[in-house]
Amino acid sequence: MPWYDTHGLRFIHPEGWQVERETDGDDWQVTVQSPESAFILIKPLGPIEDLDEAAEVTLETMREDYKDLEEEAAEEIIGGVTCRGYDVNFSCLDLITTCQIRYLRAGDEAVLIMSQAADIDPPEYQMEMERLRRSISIQS
Repeated sequence: MPWYDTHGLRFIHPEGWQVERETDGDDWQVTVQSPESAFILIKPLGPIEDLDEAAEVTLETMREDYKDLEEEAAEEIIGGVTCRGYDVNFSCLDLITTCQIRYLRAGDEAVLIMSQAADIDPPEYQMEMERLRRSISIQS
C-alpha cells in the first residue's frame, strides 16, 4: 500500500485510490477517493475543546439531511490514540450508506476523520478504510 506523507499528515492508502489535498488560505483537507463511491475525508477544524460534542454536532447535521439515519457510538485507535465518534447508516438515492465519524486531537486542533461507503462498493473497502484510519499520524 502506498504512503501519503505531506505537510505533517501521514497515512497508508489503498493502491488505485486518489488522494487530493485542497487548501483555502490556512485551511486544508485531504480526501482519499476509491475508484467507486467510498471515500475518507481528513479535515482540521481548529481548537475545539470537546471532541465528543463535536462528533455529536456532526451527527446532528447528518440527521437533518438523512431522516432514516441510524447511529451507534464507536471507539477506534487512530494515530495511537483512542478516538470516539459514531458509526452511522442511512439511505441516499436508494443506496444504503455506512459512515464512520471520528475526531482526533492533533496539538491544539480537532481533526475530523470521516469515511463513507455505499452498499454498491466492494465489501473489502470497509477494511481498507479502517486500515487507513488506523495508520493516520498528524504532526502539529
